[in-house]
Amino acid sequence: MAKSEGALYLRELLLFLSVHLDRAPGVMWPEYEHPALGTPERPKALDGLAAELGLRTGLVASSGLGSRTGGGERNPAAHLVIHQTEGAGMWRLRRDGADGAGAFQHRLRSGEVLYIPARWSWTVELTPGARYVVTDLTPPDRL
Repeated sequence: MAKSEGALYLRELLLFLSVHLDRAPGVMWPEYEHPALGTPERPKALDGLAAELGLRTGLVASSGLGSRTGGGERNPAAHLVIHQTEGAGMWRLRRDGADGAGAFQHRLRSGEVLYIPARWSWTVELTPGARYVVTDLTPPDRL
């Protein structure tokens, strides 16, 4: 029996996180698409994606639509997974407390995924009409 695209996307994302989680920023160009990301107006679908990620990683997960300006308040212990769902954005990341050596910049396009480690700050410049979904992954003892 063939796996659904959502299950295949989740498997891809978990493999990607196994390499990057708590190490360094990373960009993923997924082969598959998760159905929840195609309809970000449906919070229940995003909740399902977060629940699956939380279950598989052991982290407390929540998903929602990203802000237009980015870089807002967040738990410094939280890892972020950015799913660029429409348009593009120029993402600039910086390791908290680091000089220019701890910087990362990438133009994320629709369909791509960006991992932002805990203790990294970020800003984004979005193209008109751009949208993204952010999944927050936090260790249970750091809530």
